[in-house]
Amino acid sequence: MTRFPSLSQSSAMSLKKQGKYRFNDFEVDLAHRTLRRDGHIVEISPKTFDLLAFLISHPQRAIATDALLHALWADAFAEESTLSQHIFLLRKALTASQPGNKLIVTIPGEGYRFNSKVSEIPQPEAQANQRTLPPPPAPVAQAPKPAEAIPAADDESAEPENRSGGFGAFLNPGPLQITALFGIVAILAFSSWLIWRSLHPSPPAANQQSKGLMIGDFDNSTGNADFDLSIRTALAIDLGQSPSLRVTPDKKVTELLNQERAERSASNLSTAQPTALELTRAVCLRLNNQAYLTGDLRRLAQNYLITIRAFNCTTGSTLAESRGIAETPDGVVAVLDKVALDLRKQLGEPRKSVERFNRPLFADRAPSLPAVKAYADASHLIAVGKYSDAIPLLHRAIDIDPRFALAHADLGTAHANLGQRDLAIASVTRAYELRDTVDEESRFFIAATFHNLVTGDLQASIRNNKAWSEAYPRNAAPFGNLAVLEIEIGQAAQALEPARRALELDPSNDVSYEVLARAQMHLGQYDEAASTCHLAITRRLDSEEIHGFLFQIAFIHIDQTAMDEQMAWGKDTPAESSMLQQQGLMEFAQGKVKAAQATFLNAVASYRKQGQNEQANRLLESEPRILAELGLPDSAHTLLSRLPTTADSADVPVAWAAIGETTRAADLLKDQLDVHPTATLWQQYQGPQVRAAIALNQHRPADAIQALQAAYPYDLRGFAVPMLRGRGYLADRKPVLAEAEFRKIIEHPGIEPLSHNFPLARLGLARALVQQDKLVDAGFAYKVVLQIWEDADPDLPPLKAAKAEYAKLTAAPIKKNASVSVTRHN
Repeated sequence: MTRFPSLSQSSAMSLKKQGKYRFNDFEVDLAHRTLRRDGHIVEISPKTFDLLAFLISHPQRAIATDALLHALWADAFAEESTLSQHIFLLRKALTASQPGNKLIVTIPGEGYRFNSKVSEIPQPEAQANQRTLPPPPAPVAQAPKPAEAIPAADDESAEPENRSGGFGAFLNPGPLQITALFGIVAILAFSSWLIWRSLHPSPPAANQQSKGLMIGDFDNSTGNADFDLSIRTALAIDLGQSPSLRVTPDKKVTELLNQERAERSASNLSTAQPTALELTRAVCLRLNNQAYLTGDLRRLAQNYLITIRAFNCTTGSTLAESRGIAETPDGVVAVLDKVALDLRKQLGEPRKSVERFNRPLFADRAPSLPAVKAYADASHLIAVGKYSDAIPLLHRAIDIDPRFALAHADLGTAHANLGQRDLAIASVTRAYELRDTVDEESRFFIAATFHNLVTGDLQASIRNNKAWSEAYPRNAAPFGNLAVLEIEIGQAAQALEPARRALELDPSNDVSYEVLARAQMHLGQYDEAASTCHLAITRRLDSEEIHGFLFQIAFIHIDQTAMDEQMAWGKDTPAESSMLQQQGLMEFAQGKVKAAQATFLNAVASYRKQGQNEQANRLLESEPRILAELGLPDSAHTLLSRLPTTADSADVPVAWAAIGETTRAADLLKDQLDVHPTATLWQQYQGPQVRAAIALNQHRPADAIQALQAAYPYDLRGFAVPMLRGRGYLADRKPVLAEAEFRKIIEHPGIEPLSHNFPLARLGLARALVQQDKLVDAGFAYKVVLQIWEDADPDLPPLKAAKAEYAKLTAAPIKKNASVSVTRHN
């Protein structure tokens, strides 16, 4: 989604011209905003008319997509899919009576061109001024699309049923093509990214020399064990605020140290045990780092002497050394701040960078070793996913130092990962209030967590992560966050670059592979997504998400063997519940409702057995809406009556609305909007769905369409909004607009490969074509629906309706549409 600046003067003029113009057998009156053909009005929407006005002002010129968006949606949010819809509708209006006449041509990688010559119709007082409109004084700016941009879905070179986004299987009905596109991709969870700050201290700026650094063990001879992990943690925070250093997370160092020991033991090359320095240097080389730190802490009379040295990983030579003396254990923490600052200078960080990125761990307050000790132990537990164990330690750190902002932030992260929303919000809000007490990189992290968990303001979060990535361009966290956020707002094409950057910067994090694969799936890049998944598997970084994507890709390719392989992978493992969820969604899409309900029950039981109650509850909340939209209100009501009334999901109020309980749906919506006053998705995406579902149930389709206006920018986030809008247009007897909505789903199966909305969109398309009197096309569309549901439950309501409608259609004489031909993909 792009926000465009104000129109340039020439672009604005093209939308404000007066007078009449002619092309082919059409006449455009810009003053009265009408389009006529042979004297008859051609109905088009106001925004589609604006598009036409702009095109005829720039005839026979390539116009970049960005330029069109700029002209039509100045100072507003818009996206390519919105423009694509209006291009589609305008072509419909202009070519309905002229088969094959391409007035608007798609230029791959550039934009569009209006092909016809345009003439100004002379007014009675100015007959002498009739002329052919000249080209504009300067060419319209052409901004090439990224290589990964979604191909134009409205290219006239494609026949009506060939708009599949590479999913040709449904275009060739046959005995081997008995399948359906399926299910709801799980909501992107931010929680995985929220722990990146503790796992990924900040790396170097792009314009500075990168220096990879790992922190080895320290020799603590003081007899005070509180120093052991505390020194490493405090030093990592101090050094991590530098954009010139790339500090390897302690968790990664520990893993590689253990691996190095095991390999040396297995090789039996020597009976001598390697020293700690030898192991540290070997791991440093594995990481391709330039330096490693070690040091010692010892008593000096009544004081504490701390010495830290940096060594070259390749040669073992000393690069830097700094030391300091503290009078008390708490004072060691303050001395570490100064020692770390001195090391940064010796390691070559520019003076301006040192001055800017320098914030003591305990700024403006007394340092506390016990607080650091509790925080260090908690961070270690969070790094290995032991959130419940970490919470008491974080509380201890906060009790000692109530202004310990990082402890508040990590406490919020732990609660969020445990599904404890209210506690998470309270902790993160407190961290945000204290953000000025931490270093700049930590402020970015806290702000990202705050917007994700508390405000839900996705645009604010995007701005924060962009600023974070600019200040710390070699930190994977902000790039990963940006990719997740772009997918959340339906801009998968914008997610590709940051997702790839996150993976490049940190190929050891499994979340990087998941986010990149998800973006590729949304864009229909199934081979690329499969490659990303297999790369994660090769590197032993696969997860249930990765195997879920492979299951979906196998379904798209109608590869039962590959699907069975993925199900077998999850069998009798913690991932089995997730894979069962995938299977259940697929069965719902295939119309096998009874089988799907049984599979969901098994998945819920599996989740609960593993203590994953939050996942179990989310799955239960999604099922009633599926049942209601598949025409099974009684089954939906039975499940809804068992759910808690405070479910934080739009699926629940939509389901209540769909079965006729509109008052209850409206009350639930009000509660959620009150709880989420600044949440982008509730205010602009989920809330509109509930309002639309209420209006549709009350037979007010125009109100449903109006309710969904705010959700336009998020149409490619999922299938829910296009489906509701398509149903609204169909009920309002606007079949061309309904067709455009259903095609959004049909042309982008990778967004929700397991969605029950895919076959429903096919059925909606058939009905829209009937309303347009395109009976041959409609008959073909019905055949596809019946093939998708060939093995469905015979009493499935939409299946029974489809059969009846098709029988009625085929019983009547059908005039072949002269403008339609169907190309089969082999």
